[in-house]
Amino acid sequence: MINITSKSRYALKIMVDLAAHEQSGKQQRLDIAERQGIPPDYIDQILSRLRQSELVTSIRGRNGGFILGRPASEISVWDIFSAAEDTLYPVQCIESSNCLGGYLCSTRDIWLDLFSDLRKNLQKKTLAQLATLWKKPEDLAMMTGFETLCECKAPIKSGLEARLNEARR
Repeated sequence: MINITSKSRYALKIMVDLAAHEQSGKQQRLDIAERQGIPPDYIDQILSRLRQSELVTSIRGRNGGFILGRPASEISVWDIFSAAEDTLYPVQCIESSNCLGGYLCSTRDIWLDLFSDLRKNLQKKTLAQLATLWKKPEDLAMMTGFETLCECKAPIKSGLEARLNEARR
């Protein structure tokens, strides 16, 4: 259906990282990149998009870094994906008036319904909800098999496996 690219996956990881470390203050991009397994050159592109969408704020200077642009409870997963991607439509005909079938297309309505449902669900899920998982190891312990559920090719957050094992004891 909708192709969530590495830009979206990494943007989500960056935002969860910033939310989880919010109490520690600004975070440097290379620290985020290392914790989340994001190539350092790629993180700059994604942070630029997040900054343009005002989801993150950059603090300049030698001891600069990044913080959330607004409270995590006010940022949805949809906001993050929208900032990272050029388009999120599952098929081109929904976003474009260039579709040859237009409103006569027999599949257009199903694509519109699927897209609408997905958008609504992603708008409901907040960054604060996601970041909670990284803050509470006891919540992670209930997620047996968590390591195998994550299909993202980036390494699991450093220390997560140890936290999972600790919480399961």
